[in-house]
Amino acid sequence: MKKKIYLTIILVAIVLIVGSGCISSDNKEIKSTVENGNKETSDPVTTTSKETSQQKFEAAVRPKVRANVNKDCGGTPWFVGQQKGFFEQAGVDFVDQGHLDWSLQPAALISGQTDTAEGHPNTIINLLKEGAKVKGVVASGDEPEGDVQHEHMHWLVLENGNLKTTKDILNSDKKIKIAVGALGICSDIETNEWLRKNEISKDKVEIVVMPDPQQEQALRQGLIDIAVLHPPFYTAAEEHGKVSVITSSKQVFGDAAGLSLLYFTEDFIKNNPDTVRKFIRGFKNGERWSNDNPNESAAITAKEIGLEKSTTHYYSYTGVIDEQKIQKWIDAMVKDGLIKPGEFKPSDIYTDKFKDEWLSTTK
Repeated sequence: MKKKIYLTIILVAIVLIVGSGCISSDNKEIKSTVENGNKETSDPVTTTSKETSQQKFEAAVRPKVRANVNKDCGGTPWFVGQQKGFFEQAGVDFVDQGHLDWSLQPAALISGQTDTAEGHPNTIINLLKEGAKVKGVVASGDEPEGDVQHEHMHWLVLENGNLKTTKDILNSDKKIKIAVGALGICSDIETNEWLRKNEISKDKVEIVVMPDPQQEQALRQGLIDIAVLHPPFYTAAEEHGKVSVITSSKQVFGDAAGLSLLYFTEDFIKNNPDTVRKFIRGFKNGERWSNDNPNESAAITAKEIGLEKSTTHYYSYTGVIDEQKIQKWIDAMVKDGLIKPGEFKPSDIYTDKFKDEWLSTTK
């Protein structure tokens, strides 16, 4: 019992665990087929307020899966899964436990307050470092092909500023201030990789910890030189004008940049394998629908997070967990001194127990 309490306390203190560190659709029914293994299911029809006895019975016996969903860009699969009925169609009820700071969500999972969460490989690695027993079950986030507007992050500079290329950082006579949401998260890890790739030493820059929603204003006021933003914040900043993209996540980190995994505790997986399988199905069908319907999924997300407009992340169609992409994160964490060489290998952070829910081909 003491060990469990200590573990929870340690996990609450982890402030670098962020999956996706970011914070007017019409009424026409959109028909969309979503691959489900060898099956195809159409976009669920909106149900009437009058439920039949059979519907009430089915709802009562459906297993429930709980998670904390924040009002930010990371919420899209959860919002879509609920509103479009993909969880229900898969035979599982999703219970939104409400907003909880990203840094506290892993502790909520381990303590049993929630059942699942989603995050980059570094999220799971940090949990494993503290002794937690968790496993990724399916790939969630991904990077698109040839679509910079849906990449995981943009590094923004002022259009009329002195920074046009990375060479301008090297030639600057002052330290360049780069804002990241927190230390040890995707924006920090990938910024460090960008600096290494361009042989920019740390003494040429100053990393400033600043939440995504505050970075655009700070950039325009000259408080920082580079903003590292997720959607919808880079979308808003670019639409406001007079900023440019000096680099983007895929240029910095390749195909691994947007990789995230849906994960559960090993105990939950062992005790509820059918529930996990059903939840994967509903979650991934929601993500595929989001990819296929970017405008409507963006509108759903914008409404949920209280913005006029949003851009959604891009999601893996197949759900296949790629060990080479995970290794990219492990290597970067080693270079940053966050873990030791050889301390973790890709197979440590996921299970292929549910690979029957992974698709063999992309769309």
